[in-house]
Amino acid sequence: MEQVIGDPNNMLSFPFNAEEDEFGEPDRTYDASYFMDNQSLFLVNGVYPKPPEHMRIKTLQSRAIGGMVVTLESGAGFVNGATFVLFQDEDFAIDESHLTLARRDSIVLRLDKIARTLAPHYVPGTPSLNPTRSTLARTDDRWELLLCEITIPANAQQVTQANILDTRPSTELCGFVTGRPISVDTEDIFLQYETFLNEQIAMWKARHGQQAVDWQEQMTQQQADFNARYIKVRDLIGMLETQTFDIVNHDFDADWNKRGCIYQRDADNFFRETWTVTATDMLLAERTTTFDNGLMQIHTKFYPWEMVEGNTTVKTLAWEQTRNLLDWATMKWEVV
Repeated sequence: MEQVIGDPNNMLSFPFNAEEDEFGEPDRTYDASYFMDNQSLFLVNGVYPKPPEHMRIKTLQSRAIGGMVVTLESGAGFVNGATFVLFQDEDFAIDESHLTLARRDSIVLRLDKIARTLAPHYVPGTPSLNPTRSTLARTDDRWELLLCEITIPANAQQVTQANILDTRPSTELCGFVTGRPISVDTEDIFLQYETFLNEQIAMWKARHGQQAVDWQEQMTQQQADFNARYIKVRDLIGMLETQTFDIVNHDFDADWNKRGCIYQRDADNFFRETWTVTATDMLLAERTTTFDNGLMQIHTKFYPWEMVEGNTTVKTLAWEQTRNLLDWATMKWEVV
């Protein structure tokens, strides 16, 4: 004899049209869990992958309403048989940063069977020296998918895209909706991406630290070089300001030329000596002494010169002076 196998109370088949009983009431009703469990047989939790910006968190394009604001892009998600659809982008504010501590906030897609909702939620983290994000709720009554993690540095004034870690590709944390027969596990890809990202951040921090050390060393060396140069030029200027150019050595070839002196004598007993003093490849001063028929004329000329380095300026003013000595022979020197 043909018969139904099994206890009707231990099986479920739906949906079928209800028929009114003798009191005009439908003879069968369906619970939402029937449909949710049925959907879960075919679909995997996550956000729908096309277009790729479904349910993505991004920084606000216009900063007109403040820096601590981000955008949840439109899209759809699926959690344990329930479906969520966001038709338009939504801007929302992030809590102000802590003055001295960082934190890690979360954006989750939360299924709440008690509240009978499936909606995105912003979950602020706790400021800490080593901040961590909140643990995802995964119970019979509440289930959360992590859309992204936002790191808020201490005393931050705005959220940048670099602060946002997109966790949608993580199969463990969120994932993309696929059919169960062709489910694709992207967890390894996400972990590889996260590892690479952390390695790049560590390399950048190390490179930044080394650059700071190198920069400080260069600044220290440049400051030391400048100080030494400044002292040398300062002393030279001080010497020039009091220089009388007295003749103290007549060994013209061996000594005077080394000091920037040129000595000339013609057949008519006309003598000329020219002194040139330079510093740091810039001409600072010249002195010309002329001997002619018992008259000695000394002409001294200082050129304007200025050196600026940082907040320090070394500067000389231009001036000229001519002295005539009638009896230069009394200086008791001779030319052989």
